[in-house]
Amino acid sequence: MDGSVLPETLLLRFSSAAAAVRDCTEARVFSHNDADGICTAGVLTSMLMRAGKGVQTTMLKGFDLDAIRSGLVPGIDLLIVADMGSSALASLEGLGTKVVVLDHHRPERDSDALVHLNPSVLKVDGARYACASTLSMLLAVTVDERNWDLLPIAFAGMVGDRQHLQGLMGVNAHLFSEAIKKGLIQERKGTLLPPGPIGEGLRRSLHPFIRGVSGDPQGIAMLLQEARVRPDATWEGLDEADRRRLSSLVALRLLEQGCSLGGLEEELAPDYSFPQDGLRASQLTRLVNACGRKEETALGLAMLLGEKDALERAEALLKDYEEMLLGALKRTAERGLSKLRAVQHFESPYREVSSELCGLVMQWVGDQDKATVCLTRMDMEIKVSARGTRRLVDERGLDLSVAMRDAAASVGGVGGGHNIAAGATIPLGKDIDFLQALDSIVARQMERVSAK
Repeated sequence: MDGSVLPETLLLRFSSAAAAVRDCTEARVFSHNDADGICTAGVLTSMLMRAGKGVQTTMLKGFDLDAIRSGLVPGIDLLIVADMGSSALASLEGLGTKVVVLDHHRPERDSDALVHLNPSVLKVDGARYACASTLSMLLAVTVDERNWDLLPIAFAGMVGDRQHLQGLMGVNAHLFSEAIKKGLIQERKGTLLPPGPIGEGLRRSLHPFIRGVSGDPQGIAMLLQEARVRPDATWEGLDEADRRRLSSLVALRLLEQGCSLGGLEEELAPDYSFPQDGLRASQLTRLVNACGRKEETALGLAMLLGEKDALERAEALLKDYEEMLLGALKRTAERGLSKLRAVQHFESPYREVSSELCGLVMQWVGDQDKATVCLTRMDMEIKVSARGTRRLVDERGLDLSVAMRDAAASVGGVGGGHNIAAGATIPLGKDIDFLQALDSIVARQMERVSAK
């Protein structure tokens, strides 16, 4: 069966949502504040403005019913809640206005009282089938075919959610297939090095993070000397023999530091470029992600809406953010992680980087057989991020969505997310109890699969 062909039941929901957009006069959009959520806001806001609708857009750290209620001022006749909301359908059903929930996280249930655009109700993997930005893209082109030029924004959100790593499926595959037919997108082969001068690329390399090389001028010089490559050379400028030699040395370093072959294959996942405007999804993802992490979501949205000076400001913000992230990653690699039976944990020095830092530590630094947990102490609470690998989910039975929800609830907190990536908020002073509960839950999940 063609994975890019979408079921009629899902398409009917998008037709209903498109009708709601066409019929409305004033729309209120709430979206998440991560890369996927900001890109979703960019697509939805552009769609509504082009359709001649009044629109106000707000990015939230998480679902906030009070903020949503306060945003429903007189005259608003359509509410769109994106990249969240499926866990609070009952609350949204009682707001007294037309509501579209556009989400890919595991829902509490389905709903006929609002337009629920969540492919998870079709029993598919919401972490791979679609993200909020590609769902918003499907809605945008259902409203008006002229919105296909918003595709770079949608794919930047998808790359931000790392849904491209094992091949596109579902809504993602559908959009790619249609865009190929229209000549709007090109798939580019992935590399272990970013574009630009190789020496500088290695200095700021986070994907991959190479111990003793990333952020280390002496380590970079030694690696490039061994590879017989000049630091000012570019990947595109190297001949095939030089590329192969440098790639082999980088791959060997990564394997020696415990990275799996699967992790290397993920890093070589394709990138996407858009011939009409010269954009690359990965670069746009990095810019939007930095805006979200540094709590400059309005800047990220302005950039996506085409404001002239926003791109330059976002590029400066990205540089600062990635330097902070690199420093935190080096610090964690040097100090090591604390290990329990099924999870490993560490503390983040900066709240802005904790979520992404957790993913990088899981992929490049930590034990690949244990889920990785990052704790960040705030003034009144502790924020927790957790990451697994596709192998732990598919082969070992890891489900961080359930584990984080139940472990957080056991200490008076809240949590949830995807099977491979989840978050929680717990009270101060409850971190030890939380970690012990989480470790027990994750261990039981893996033991159940091992026993089969």
